[in-house]
Amino acid sequence: MSTDFPALWRRWSPQSITAQILLLALAGLILAQVLGLQIYRSERDEALGLVNSRNAMIRLSSVVRLLSSSPPELHEEILRASRSETLMMRIQDVPLSPSEHNQQYEDVLRRLLDYPNNLSVQISAERVRDQLPPTMFQQMHQQMRDGQGHNRTGLPPPPFWQRDVRLYGSVELLDGRWLNFSSLADREPPTWSLSSLLSLLLVALLIGAVLVVLLRRITRPLKLLVQQAEQFGRGAAIPPLSESGPLEVAETLAAFNRMQLRLNRFVQDRTQMLAAISHDLRTPLTSLRLRCEFLPDGEDRDRMLQTLAQMESMLHATLSFARDEHQGEENRNVDLVSLLHSLCDDYEDNGQPVECYAEGKRVYQCRPEVLRRVLQNLINNALKYAGDAEVSLESTATAILIRVRDHGEGIPDDQLEAVFKPFFRLDTARNTEDGSVGLGLAIARTLIHQHGGELRLSNAPDGGLLAEIQLPL
Repeated sequence: MSTDFPALWRRWSPQSITAQILLLALAGLILAQVLGLQIYRSERDEALGLVNSRNAMIRLSSVVRLLSSSPPELHEEILRASRSETLMMRIQDVPLSPSEHNQQYEDVLRRLLDYPNNLSVQISAERVRDQLPPTMFQQMHQQMRDGQGHNRTGLPPPPFWQRDVRLYGSVELLDGRWLNFSSLADREPPTWSLSSLLSLLLVALLIGAVLVVLLRRITRPLKLLVQQAEQFGRGAAIPPLSESGPLEVAETLAAFNRMQLRLNRFVQDRTQMLAAISHDLRTPLTSLRLRCEFLPDGEDRDRMLQTLAQMESMLHATLSFARDEHQGEENRNVDLVSLLHSLCDDYEDNGQPVECYAEGKRVYQCRPEVLRRVLQNLINNALKYAGDAEVSLESTATAILIRVRDHGEGIPDDQLEAVFKPFFRLDTARNTEDGSVGLGLAIARTLIHQHGGELRLSNAPDGGLLAEIQLPL
């Protein structure tokens, strides 16, 4: 089964800017620490190797001179006194015979000793890591341990394959025997020791603390911007944001303030223009109605009066919507359950078959009169075209759902969205003689959009029309 890595990364990776920057900073710190330690170890290893090799050549030349000028019975004492943890020497009858010779080191040792050409010098500069040293090399080291298998420090020496061999080889002595030697370098302790881990942890904590303080200062205005944008999207009147913080954040806040000002000005200008046009049209409509009254009775006169009545209804609905928008009701906390029961009780008191299914308490910040107007429109439609209405409320993790349902014939599926268009009427269910002008649902959806919500219509599976209001939490 293949794994979608991008989707998996999006799911488990941190989403906030603070967490992402903090994660990247810590990852960069660890990567820099690892690379720095590796570079340091490589350079230090190379430097120590050169120093160790140089010291080994000098000590080796000194030991060869002492052996050449001393009687054979003192050779073991000289070797015992000259050995160390990094340079091991032993006189044997056969040489180590390295597979590869390093001519540079052989020439250096000959110059230090002023050695005659007839005496052999065999030196190999090899590093034994993943394979065992030659058999003669192992035997020499094994013979140099004491009976308990401990070295001069009293601790068991590390195995051969855990130590790097800088130089090893053989020097032919004047008596025909061979001085076999190896220059060793102990392995360094692990890079990630307890002290290095504690040091890295301390640095990471300090950097993390500084980043958290800095990022909180940067993101605090952005969080306020999110809250204000959400409130603005729900139609609430919000004050301008303080244009503080880093340059980019301050520019973003300033742009939001300008956008808010322009949108408010645009909506107010359009609303005022709509109200003015609707108001000005009432005068000529009234004049036309008066003129029609003086016409003789007949079919033309009745149709003209009916058309004027429809136009007055349109103007009344438009003025009512513009007046409500211009007044700008403030948002406040309201118990939606109490609001629904109060609204349904008013209908029941008038003998209307309206039932309410809402229990408990659900406080929500909204414009209650605007929401009441929307619900009245939906309930009136249900009563008008189906004869009954059921109102219910449901809360989810992200929204509040208010449903108004009837048991009528419903609406054709291809017309469910079209009924929200201004002045749209269904020919079969909503004719022009019932006083409807086709603005109710359009205004209702606009008012719900101003709360940041959504109004949808659907046909219930068991018959009837279902109107659902979704308000975000």
